[in-house]
Amino acid sequence: MFDRRKFAQILKQIKDTYNSQEEFSEKSKIGRTYLSQYMNMKLDKPPKPEILEKLANASNGVTVYEELMIICGYSEKSLESIVYNIYTQLKKLSQQIYKKDNKDLYEVESAIENFQDYSSNLIESIEKKELSSIYLTDYYRKDLFLEDYNFVCTFLFLYDSFLKCLENEQYITLVNYKYIDWFNMNEVYKNINSLEKLELLSYNSKNIKINIELTEDLLDYIKNFSTAINFAYLSDFDSNALIDLFQKKASNKENKSKNNSTLNKNIKKNNNDYEYYMCPVYGQISAGQPNWAEQNIEGRLPIDTDLMDIINPEEYFFLRVNGESMNNIIRNGAFALIHKQDMVEDGEIAVVLVNGYDATLKRFTKKGDVVVLEPDSNDSSFKTQIYDKTTSIKILGKYVGKMEINK
Repeated sequence: MFDRRKFAQILKQIKDTYNSQEEFSEKSKIGRTYLSQYMNMKLDKPPKPEILEKLANASNGVTVYEELMIICGYSEKSLESIVYNIYTQLKKLSQQIYKKDNKDLYEVESAIENFQDYSSNLIESIEKKELSSIYLTDYYRKDLFLEDYNFVCTFLFLYDSFLKCLENEQYITLVNYKYIDWFNMNEVYKNINSLEKLELLSYNSKNIKINIELTEDLLDYIKNFSTAINFAYLSDFDSNALIDLFQKKASNKENKSKNNSTLNKNIKKNNNDYEYYMCPVYGQISAGQPNWAEQNIEGRLPIDTDLMDIINPEEYFFLRVNGESMNNIIRNGAFALIHKQDMVEDGEIAVVLVNGYDATLKRFTKKGDVVVLEPDSNDSSFKTQIYDKTTSIKILGKYVGKMEINK
């Protein structure tokens, strides 16, 4: 799902690293009006991946291509990767706003320590169904808010990021709580006097509603988030099997050369033998012989060649599904991973060209000279299609998996 608000925030943060929006537009080679429309959340559809790559390259370190792909709904991210990105932003907040260097990030350490305490209190509150509330003043003295605003703000940045994760997973619903841009000091100063009354999420929170039906999953998520942020912090100082595993799961940086053609090759992450292949995405395939030319690719999505036991990744492509005829298997708008091949077994799902027109994704069966293309949908209006030898049928590939963005 395209997160317009988050995308607009990141664009504004990038713009603030330049002297003007004109300079930002010139550096990214993206039109100023086009950028403004996204900053003001006027457009419902995300930019294409090639635009996101330009933005990442011109972001002056504010973001990376992979993060933009996730925000725009093109790919998913592990909890470890999400939390590591939060930790990176936490360090950036301490460095940029409070003029610290990497050796003096006391605010980060303090925020994580207090968050660990808060996580324990939150879990206890939910497990015991406590009616008492949890307040910010349980962790920071209200008479020192102004003096220690940097410590308070780093904790609240981490807390807000945690809430956004819970909200995205639908564990909570905000009732009377507003996020603050902790990188915007004017907004921080405007709100700092009201923080002494800030009530944090708890079982009895009045400002945030917990989805009681998902309580067990919520508790597991809180524990996993708390562990992940602690590992993210420790990964800067230590190395052991658990830390190495966390870094492997959290890593989503690609080694790119200036030549964009490297996106079409295997990409190693860090120093591990852990590879992603940026697989091409086609919106449609039509007109007789399929044209796999670069200009017909509308984007790329990563596949883990090791995890999926893929030897020749160039034999695969994604097809963006258009329609509800296979929605019991894959949703409209999702991405079907296809292996290029011209034969499939009866009952397997294949991409098929019928009479040279647009490719269709259906369950394929052949009985003598008769080809049966069967939908798999909860919509009964989609009927089985039967063709004899007078109809040209060409199999383009076999359906092997999917990538769907949770809604």
